[in-house]
Amino acid sequence: MIYLDYNATAPCAPEVVEAMLPCFGTVFGNPASLHPYGRSAALAVRRAAMATAELIGALPEQILFTSCATEGNNHVVRNAPPEGEIVISNAEHASLYSPVRQHGHMRCVAPRIAEILGAVGPKTVLVALNLANHETGELLPEPETLYPILRERGVALHFDATQAVGRIPVDVRRIGCDTMAFSAHKLYGPKGVGVLFVRNPDKFAPLLLGGGQQEGLRAGTLNVPGIVGMGKAAELAMEKGCPSPALRDRFEALIAASGTAHKIVAADRPRLPQTSCILFPGQDGAKLVDLLGEAGVAVSSGSACSGGGPSRILAAQGVDPLYAAGALRFSFGRDTTAEEVDVAARTLLELIANHQHPGVIDVGNY
Repeated sequence: MIYLDYNATAPCAPEVVEAMLPCFGTVFGNPASLHPYGRSAALAVRRAAMATAELIGALPEQILFTSCATEGNNHVVRNAPPEGEIVISNAEHASLYSPVRQHGHMRCVAPRIAEILGAVGPKTVLVALNLANHETGELLPEPETLYPILRERGVALHFDATQAVGRIPVDVRRIGCDTMAFSAHKLYGPKGVGVLFVRNPDKFAPLLLGGGQQEGLRAGTLNVPGIVGMGKAAELAMEKGCPSPALRDRFEALIAASGTAHKIVAADRPRLPQTSCILFPGQDGAKLVDLLGEAGVAVSSGSACSGGGPSRILAAQGVDPLYAAGALRFSFGRDTTAEEVDVAARTLLELIANHQHPGVIDVGNY
């Protein structure tokens, strides 16, 4: 099976699994306990916080371990004053879009700096944006320009960096933000653990109340194995560096050379080096995902969290529904080989050529 859906999740790196194993045996203590078993677990958590902080240019004290980026995004939105307005872009992941919409005071604009700043008004309390789009791979342009301006206006800035960390350089000292969320499982770490960077923890209210863990910001017994896995994944990300666009470019060149009708989303704009979102007009993306799976190639028709249906992201970009219905997302990983890329491209092109059935494509309530 050829796996090309790393934006949905990456497999746990062997080094990560090895680092986690002692947490199920000798280092099993509760890090809140004061005896040696607890102190061993607390030390493991501290080391993971240091590695995670180093990955993004933060301090260990600014690292809050969560269950996932979704929790981090929700935590930030819940910290926004209920009467205040939140500005987001129309390209946000559901884990930001949904809680902001529920908040009730939302302004949604295109993910361009001028429009984002233009939407900030006297009632705005938070601007929340993704650094890299989960479906298209498109990067937020010039994110470092936002923080100085918003800070002067007294507006908090949050980044969802789930798809960005480990794929492009992300340093909170350079880009500037008040909070930033991401997940371990996109970084070859375990599922069920995430990170929320909080620049000023003393000014941040907890989402979960209880025993006062993590300096009172998130109650509940710490997921020590997951946190240790996150720390090791962060170390590996720094060691191996960001991915090259070579495999993505090779794949797209093969599709282009075939003459098959298609459009590459954000091909002329900065985007993630390992993500390719391609639209095949007149095709059914969900059906192609099934056929590719049967042929031994795992890809996506969009975000794994989107729940299916027409893409809100592509609709916001004004993409023709017949093109959007044939959207496929290919995301490449550390273990992807050039041979796998060639086989995947050939398999895809053969499926499209052999399944040209004229008729009406159901694009839903696009």
